[in-house]
Amino acid sequence: MAHAGESIENPIAGERLTFVATCEDGSEALVCDITTTAGAPGAPEHMHPSSSELFEVQEGAILIELAGSKHTLRSGQSLTVRAGVPHKFASHRELDGRTRVTFDVPGRIEDQLVTFSELARAGRLSADGRPSMQQVAVTFSELTHDTRATVAPWVAQRTLFAVLAPIGRRHGLKPFYAWGELN
Repeated sequence: MAHAGESIENPIAGERLTFVATCEDGSEALVCDITTTAGAPGAPEHMHPSSSELFEVQEGAILIELAGSKHTLRSGQSLTVRAGVPHKFASHRELDGRTRVTFDVPGRIEDQLVTFSELARAGRLSADGRPSMQQVAVTFSELTHDTRATVAPWVAQRTLFAVLAPIGRRHGLKPFYAWGELN
């Protein structure tokens, strides 16, 4: 879905993401440069069951909540979030930032990033960056090995997805969207 050099924006998360290396282009890892606006909330807490995520701050600062601990990373610092560890990445309160993020086993994370940025661009996310429950069910039922929300136990999420995903699909929702696809 994405190619090296392409950029997308998520105005709700306060992020602009530029793809550096993508699976679509033959890379085994997904590498992105993410520019964040000071004070923006970032994405809700989540985890990646199969991939670690390396954050390398190139300019400014970012905040990472990792398994209940808060970390401020500044230019030149890095942190690896191991596969399966709940985390949240957000802008620093006062500083813009530019961070290189690498997923070692990305699966469909590339498609997820494009999809959620497109949903935000099209006004289909809540003020805190969450899609409708039907969209969550349709998308996350396709991401079982790549990304999971942490708001409820996984078995409960799977059960909910089994009920809501077919309804969402009947209403025309797709698991993934290309950048610029929605009105």
